[in-house]
Amino acid sequence: NFICALDSRKEVVDKKILLAVRRESFNFNLVRLNENNFLQTLREKLSWGLDTRN
Repeated sequence: NFICALDSRKEVVDKKILLAVRRESFNFNLVRLNENNFLQTLREKLSWGLDTRN
């Protein structure tokens, strides 16, 4: 099993499931906030360093 995180949602996914990831055909602008940096936001969104299996 593995944890799939997207838009602040997390799901445990069976390792037999095939996930397809693709780039969409449009672009968008991001707003940069001073209190958070990019790597901190990534860690939170992707649950890096957290073990939520238990």
